[in-house]
Amino acid sequence: MSGISLGLQSPYGYNGDDLTSPAQAARAGALVDQQWEDEPDLPLELRIHGVSGSTGPVILEHPHVLQVGGTRPTAFYRRWSPDGVGRPSVPWPLEAYVWGGLTARALASASWLLLLPFMLYNVAYYMLPAGPAKGRGRRLLSAHALARIVVRLLALASTVQFVGSLVTLFHSTIAWQNGVERLGTSWWWLRWYTDASTATRMSLATLAVAAVIGALWYAGSSTASHYEAFSTGRGSYAPGVQVDGENRRDRLPSGRLTLRDRGFWRGAAAAARLRNTHIAAAFATISLALAGCTSALGPWQKAQIAVSGTILLAAVVLAGFVADRDTVGGNDDVARFATAFKALAWVSALVLLAGVVASPWVIEGAPDDPRHAAPHGLLGAITVLTTVQFGLLAALAALVAWLLLRAGEEQPHGWKPFLRGYASPVTALLGVLLGGVLTAALNVSVARIFGEPNGFSLHKVDADWDSSIMLPDSMFAYSAGAVFNLITILILLGLLYLRYRRLIKRFTTGRAGSAPLDGGPDAVTDWYPADERDAPRAAVTKVAKHWAVAALTDDVAAVLGTLTLSWALLFWVFEGLALHTTQTFSGVAGIVPTIGVFIGGLLAASGVWVLRVQIRSPNARKTVGIIWDIGTFWPRAVHPLAPPSYAEQAVPELVDRIWVLTGSRRSGPHTTPVPGEMSGAIEVIPRHVLLTGYSQGTVISAAVIAQLPEDVLGRVSLLTLAAPLRRLYGRAFPAYFGHPAAVALRDLLSGPEPDHSRSDPPEPSEVEPAPPSVRAPEPPKPRWRNVVRRSDYIGGWVFGLPRPQQQVPGTQQVDVISLDPPSLEPEHGTTLAPTHNHSAFWQDPVVILYARELGKR
Repeated sequence: MSGISLGLQSPYGYNGDDLTSPAQAARAGALVDQQWEDEPDLPLELRIHGVSGSTGPVILEHPHVLQVGGTRPTAFYRRWSPDGVGRPSVPWPLEAYVWGGLTARALASASWLLLLPFMLYNVAYYMLPAGPAKGRGRRLLSAHALARIVVRLLALASTVQFVGSLVTLFHSTIAWQNGVERLGTSWWWLRWYTDASTATRMSLATLAVAAVIGALWYAGSSTASHYEAFSTGRGSYAPGVQVDGENRRDRLPSGRLTLRDRGFWRGAAAAARLRNTHIAAAFATISLALAGCTSALGPWQKAQIAVSGTILLAAVVLAGFVADRDTVGGNDDVARFATAFKALAWVSALVLLAGVVASPWVIEGAPDDPRHAAPHGLLGAITVLTTVQFGLLAALAALVAWLLLRAGEEQPHGWKPFLRGYASPVTALLGVLLGGVLTAALNVSVARIFGEPNGFSLHKVDADWDSSIMLPDSMFAYSAGAVFNLITILILLGLLYLRYRRLIKRFTTGRAGSAPLDGGPDAVTDWYPADERDAPRAAVTKVAKHWAVAALTDDVAAVLGTLTLSWALLFWVFEGLALHTTQTFSGVAGIVPTIGVFIGGLLAASGVWVLRVQIRSPNARKTVGIIWDIGTFWPRAVHPLAPPSYAEQAVPELVDRIWVLTGSRRSGPHTTPVPGEMSGAIEVIPRHVLLTGYSQGTVISAAVIAQLPEDVLGRVSLLTLAAPLRRLYGRAFPAYFGHPAAVALRDLLSGPEPDHSRSDPPEPSEVEPAPPSVRAPEPPKPRWRNVVRRSDYIGGWVFGLPRPQQQVPGTQQVDVISLDPPSLEPEHGTTLAPTHNHSAFWQDPVVILYARELGKR
């Protein structure tokens, strides 16, 4: 097979940010990988980093790197040396994929934090238990389809909740209740506004809210054009490629791998449909608030309410029952109902614009009674919305319970889903609570500037109505519940510390009254050679502490679930006390506004702190990035205004790169020769690709493997380091990374598929017994190794925790152990080797050992 191009999207491409080009470096013999041009049997290792981003020199372990591919802000790097090829860290060609630019932009990430509740609904969608998805009609009647509908409706309700908070802030607090005539205060910087007529104030407030929604609309559309609609223009993700004709094993003997669906990372059409639906609902909500802001409704207002209500109802129907992501195929241009969704959004915008233009003729003056000073029905509507949200959550929990009951399958050890399978409704509940507390903090804090925040039921007995700013009671309940939930946090921290102490003792002595914690011996000394069993107790205790911290990671889901349920319980306690025992609750009601201001200030300070540390501290970027990169890995399935999914670009880009590196598809002919350039100077020989993923990179690697056709899979091996495939993704997202998916992934990397066209094997009595000298054929060895450390607090084993003495190269096992530290004997008699936990995998000699083994397959 002839050589293939190495350059940036073309044989002679170059990047202006580099001081040289791949073509010039190749002609000068400065590319490190050129020294193996005469050894086509050597593999090419393609490395993918984890969360918080990384750089080419770090991944390639080389001071000089050169970009040879990628689409901004991603990049493929190779090693080069201006003084010659130099001495490489590994004796085979090496390439790095850097995708951190998709998520590590500090300013963008900090601004997206405001939309964190929206992201949680997308995560909740993918946390649903596995269910059938065959045929549109059957999907509508299944419990799994109903659960997806409920999650989409919850996501739509969160948009309405967000818009309702903005309407409360601009329409009620600032435009209506802050009139000079009622409060008797005049802020010099708002005097022009407060002195204006009610109609003028309401119109400007409406435009302000619409501007925010318009900005979200623009952000969603622009990010979709960079992520969901991403295409490299070549390879399996090129426009017009007939993916249905590829040689693919979509039906695997051990279970279906959902990530193998060809439309999984082609979400532009689904995101566009949902985005138009949510925008239509948002504009309709603003129109309803504007039209219903007075007690007396004229003909124009009644017509506007009728039309806006119809649009809102249509948005609910379309979002719930039509905008299912599974109904959109791989070709975005043939998405059904695309025109109807787009028309609904623009009609809602035109209706809102008509309401703003007509507002001077239909809006009356503000009422005298401050208890009715908010737009008519707005506060009550927010209470109804809160009730609807919790009702949908109850329905989702019931559907998940039914799915779990029907499944009835006992999960293998270590694969039991988080929160007994109820992670989806709990995550959605957290989205509702976070959305509530963010909107409450914003509204209560601003209301405190202009007066004294109070609710209809939740207020002090001696409230001063002349200076009160009326807010929905639910906002005070969200604020109070969040603060009083600190008690639960302190209790859980105490319990975690006690468990940490017990784990240290367990790992130090090995004595425990129950089965081994992770399927292997608990004592630290049992994992090291016999001559190290008498290691100093201080060294053993130090390692045991690292193991204990790593083991506590498995309790994080239970802690978060407990905090979320406790928060929800406290919310309804405060709501119930506010409605039924106002007199008894008056003492607490008096401090709720102060709590809201405290939360608002805390959230604002936290946002500034997050922005600051993300820019300055790599460790802080990694801590925040772990949570952030998990949430933004998933496509926007139910909430299109959430932060975008970086995997929508990373996975297709890597798939196409592997097509090129294995020689399955050429990147393009040499049509633009450079004067003086020798022919083939920047070409490389197609090689077997060793895909090496670290941390979050292992999840991306699994998604890439699932998207490769069979003829390309035979030229790819997989090495995963610090992999959260089972420990986090397998337990949180069982429908996509559960045990059947892991087995299916292993089968994809285990050689050719068995011939399923043959008839059933004959009965045992009809089979001739094999002679004793004939050995039974061994099952195919998987081209996959997963390096595990017990000190790793994120990664872990996939199929079983291996013992060190079981590390025999060439076996069928996937999981292999890397002892951390490699020895319990202190160096020079005093210093124990450092424990690396979740870091420094590229330099680990065990990793090099198994990379060499996989390269020979």
